[in-house]
Amino acid sequence: MKYKVRTVFAAVTIASLLCSCTQATAKGETTETATTTDTTTKTEVTSLDPAELFSDRDTAATYDESEAVSITLSTTKATSTDSSKVTISGSTVTIKEEGVYVLSGKLTSGQIIIDAEDTDKVQLVLNGVTINCDTSAAIYVRQADKVFVTLAKGTTNTLSNKKEFVAIDDNNIDGVIYAKDDLTINGSGTLTINAAYGSGVVGKDDLTINGSGTLTINAAYGSGVVGKDDLTITGGTYKITAAEHGFDGKDSIAIADGTFQVTAGKDGFHSENSDDATKGFVYISKGTYTITSQGDAFDSAAITQIDDGTFQIITGGGNTATLTEESASAKGIVAGGNLLLKKGTFTMDCADDAFHSNLNLTVKNGTYTIATGDDGFHADSATIVEDGTIKITTCYEGIEGETVLISAGNVNIVASDDGLNAAESGEDSEDEAMEGQQNPTANGEMPEFDATATPPEKPASDATTSATTSTTESTTESTTESTTTGTPPTGTPPTGTDGEMTGGHMGGGMGGGGMAVNENCNITIAGGKITLDTKGDSIDSNGNINMTGGELYISGAESGADSPLDSNGSVIVTGGVIVGGGSSGMFTGLSEDSTQGWAQFHLTASQTGTVTVKSGSTTILSYTPTKAYPTVLISSPLLKSGSTYTITMGTETQTFTMDGLSYTSGTATNSFGNRGQMNGTKPDRTTGQNGTQTTKS
Repeated sequence: MKYKVRTVFAAVTIASLLCSCTQATAKGETTETATTTDTTTKTEVTSLDPAELFSDRDTAATYDESEAVSITLSTTKATSTDSSKVTISGSTVTIKEEGVYVLSGKLTSGQIIIDAEDTDKVQLVLNGVTINCDTSAAIYVRQADKVFVTLAKGTTNTLSNKKEFVAIDDNNIDGVIYAKDDLTINGSGTLTINAAYGSGVVGKDDLTINGSGTLTINAAYGSGVVGKDDLTITGGTYKITAAEHGFDGKDSIAIADGTFQVTAGKDGFHSENSDDATKGFVYISKGTYTITSQGDAFDSAAITQIDDGTFQIITGGGNTATLTEESASAKGIVAGGNLLLKKGTFTMDCADDAFHSNLNLTVKNGTYTIATGDDGFHADSATIVEDGTIKITTCYEGIEGETVLISAGNVNIVASDDGLNAAESGEDSEDEAMEGQQNPTANGEMPEFDATATPPEKPASDATTSATTSTTESTTESTTESTTTGTPPTGTPPTGTDGEMTGGHMGGGMGGGGMAVNENCNITIAGGKITLDTKGDSIDSNGNINMTGGELYISGAESGADSPLDSNGSVIVTGGVIVGGGSSGMFTGLSEDSTQGWAQFHLTASQTGTVTVKSGSTTILSYTPTKAYPTVLISSPLLKSGSTYTITMGTETQTFTMDGLSYTSGTATNSFGNRGQMNGTKPDRTTGQNGTQTTKS
């Protein structure tokens, strides 16, 4: 085995805006460096450097034909132009020395073996070959320093097996191409691999695939491509149908570019090294990915980093399917370590979480259209949204983490429970009550696997081979007219606020503050436009909620104990805009540390339609909730102590004067029947659709 070191650390700077004494920062494998300012924290998060992942030699696919040895295949035999370097025994061709070998013709039941010195580099050029080996690998690299399999330009090549593998030496051969040493597949030709048994390509050492060629693999019982060390792909077109994983790289998977169409009975892309926790990462520079998998689309035991790309993903049969096994995982993109999403376009339809990290999840930018049977974004530690367009059309909970920070972007969530949720892993009683089951109200079934070339004597696998995806156009925010659901306020917010807090209260948690405050849990909104349409708490924190900027529009639960803002600790608002309609639950107001005006209106009867707040003839706030609301909550820098405003809520209009920074009208009359109970099940809620916002310039 040849050893090499891949550098997997780069600095990622996260700007975390502070609210009072609370800040949202990433946890896990991080190195924090405090700055001299009181508003920014720089955090170095373990990340990946693409410059260290790909070598110039990997991308080369040239050869000197004048110095090459020609090997001609003819049904059951073969001939060579240099018998000193090549041994032929019937339909078995053995290459013994370093050099370039050009193969052409057909073997109906034969094998190409590379058995050279461990310092030799061998290039095998496939110049229009068809090779079938019934019970072993069509191409077998027994020993060499490195072997290059080059697909000659303009050629079509086919490799296959037909029966169960029969051992020919001490190696456990289990692929149509099987290499004990480093293997590179390159060139611009076409290669089709039909693996009736085992996997398509298996590299026991480093495996690299590059060039502009096309690789098609049908693996009826195994994986498409397996690299037992690092799996590196620099380009090309891939069409993979596999009963197990589409691509499996034990130490890592690193992709520079390419077009991928993957149907997998397990994971689409899988990287895991059970012997070394620092390995098993996935890096994507760019490319186009269409993945239908019964397991996770991307699954890494360590870091997953995506710099760019276009992704259409269906997992586990989609968001309406039910996972029948308690331990089943059908997530979109998963990282056992940090998950970093820099940019890209993602269309996700997942039975399980769309994006999941066992440490920290960071969204720096990109466009995300998500339908999921569980969470849209989940991190066991910090979930950070720095920018981007996020549209979650259906989910259980939208964005979840021990801490949640949103500093910019356009976030639109429809959830059957909470929109934003902060809880420690395993702390959420409703999640524990699920006992591993996702989407209990779904009625879908996982489709059956129907891979081609399945031997009749073995039972068919139960994984899927095909599904259709449709791209949903992402919502684009407009500064003059927007239909992204909900109406941002009009006018220009002033700088600063006037007056002192009077009558402010701590935000009630579950059971009216009866739940203990978890100081590790915080939700911070520092910017962006967030629209939430929820059946549970729109924002739910087992610790605190802080808002320093941005716009928040809420269509909350119509009745019950759920609230627009539910915190076991404090709800502090020092900036931004809030317009929310729904049940008040146990919410009794903003905390006294808030420095911005707010008002809450408990209506005598639920209303529907637009909520509009005017100062004289000037509209300062406007939003249309998607469903009936018994309570309205508003907050804005434009709400000033001593000033009088008119609020219209459907057909009801009230005039109110701010006495200090708070105003409350009416009495809450909600019941408490909708809350998920300890050791119970998720409430049976159906998702609605977002309302309509209108923004005036």
